[in-house]
Amino acid sequence: MRPRTLAVSLCGAVASIPLAFAAYTDPNVLTIEDATRGPAARHDVEQLRTEYQNVTIETRTPWTKKGETVTFRGPRILDVLRKHKLDGSASVQFIAYDNFTSEITLDEIRSYGPIFAIDRGCTDADRQSKRCSKDETFTPLAPEEQGPIFLVWPYEELPTAYVPARNSIWVWFVVAVRPVQ
Repeated sequence: MRPRTLAVSLCGAVASIPLAFAAYTDPNVLTIEDATRGPAARHDVEQLRTEYQNVTIETRTPWTKKGETVTFRGPRILDVLRKHKLDGSASVQFIAYDNFTSEITLDEIRSYGPIFAIDRGCTDADRQSKRCSKDETFTPLAPEEQGPIFLVWPYEELPTAYVPARNSIWVWFVVAVRPVQ
């Protein structure tokens, strides 16, 4: 193949990358897509913290030790979907920073009330390591904790059939939400 033909082919291939994929360059930003898969809104972590009511869920996850719980805090997913008129879809897709995609029904979201966890409760170990001051009750989720945005469910309320069959509903590094048509 001639160099010019190769260059034109490569430019065409790069230009055909979906715009939505290009929008997922920052794991600290949640992109809300519309029905055309175009970005309808973007919220950074601080906006999720201040523009929505943040609630807590004290729960275990499929990966924590039995009896161990973590307190997570963040906005209810249903609140975010409602604000952007995505709560009328039968289901939505959650896209992770690595392009992992999980489809979750609105019935599941309404029934169990998951959150976009952006903080977790401070522990004594956090205070000893100075990650949290003695007065702080929450700290932002770090990447090694599936943050900065982690889709968290109240584990004990989920049907037993969900574990491990539906572990894909616990999406780490969430960067986008889109309606499913």
